[in-house]
Amino acid sequence: MNSILKRDILSVAESADVPWDKLYGKTLLITGATGFIGSFMIYALINHALNNNKQINIIALVRNRQKAESMFADYLTSGMISFCEQDVCEKITLDTRADYIVHCASNAAPKEYSAYPVETMKTNFYGTLNLLEYSKRVEAESFLYVSTIEIYGAINGDGLINEDDSGYIDSAKVRSCYPLSKKACETLAISYADEYGVDVKIGRLSYIFGPGMKPGDSKIVAVFPKCIANNENIVMKSKGEQLRSYTYITDAVTGLLTVLLKGVNGEAYNIASKLCTTTIAGIAETLVSLCPEKGLTVKYELPSETELKRFSLIQNAVLSPEKLEALGWKPRVDLKTGLKNTVEEQSEIKKCFEE
Repeated sequence: MNSILKRDILSVAESADVPWDKLYGKTLLITGATGFIGSFMIYALINHALNNNKQINIIALVRNRQKAESMFADYLTSGMISFCEQDVCEKITLDTRADYIVHCASNAAPKEYSAYPVETMKTNFYGTLNLLEYSKRVEAESFLYVSTIEIYGAINGDGLINEDDSGYIDSAKVRSCYPLSKKACETLAISYADEYGVDVKIGRLSYIFGPGMKPGDSKIVAVFPKCIANNENIVMKSKGEQLRSYTYITDAVTGLLTVLLKGVNGEAYNIASKLCTTTIAGIAETLVSLCPEKGLTVKYELPSETELKRFSLIQNAVLSPEKLEALGWKPRVDLKTGLKNTVEEQSEIKKCFEE
């Protein structure tokens, strides 16, 4: 693990915004445990417990146990992490009762949406169904569904998007496989809350970035910092004028934990930082400005047909975080600092490979 990522994990582990005491002695089942958000959350939870001489038990649901054990090798002797190896699309047969369930597992890469739309929808829906069934069976204290800004679709107007707003999503577009299946999962979760009494909360993430993003991540917040670290110009495939909410990984994780532990049953919460609202072009220009000595620029090229299939149809999408802020959460990292940290991590990774 690189030093930038370690620093960020410790900042969450030491955060006073999270009611950690509610987790002491509890067991959390976390899906998508080797993904960007799931792994970061697990690192933060275990570090907090170790630093405060407390016990927080993690069951990491993974498809590849060997990969997971390698990722969390430093914590295997802590007695706080165990693994459930299975496909989330299959029935959860785990006998152990989890007090809290955090469902992060989802295909969240635009490149994958266009290549595997059916698998994207199946993973989202069947995975959520199986976990809700497990939550009902073991009578978990709470189930957190990790959703997305994309469920709002295209909304007319320039105002902030609140949790009760809804826009248009074209169901005849393959790219809609992701937002529509995530939206359906929200309704499924709320239905379990209503019909079966499952305690459900929903965290709608804005676009998340920062250290720890996976090597093959095709989102622009992952690709552009790599360009800077590799001394390459940033190539834009559009004018990048879409104004959107972005959130740094540390703020996203504290936001999710806040929703899990303080949120109201059956409610959805936007997780978006007021400090990181910008356009796609704004991200590119900010990144270039961080390293003027490199003489890099932002270039514009026409996208290919394959690239066009990956594009979100959403234009402006700025979320209102007021509902989450009312629970006591607030963002700590601004856009420039977050992008700087991301580039520094990529540069550190590049240096390690070169050595």
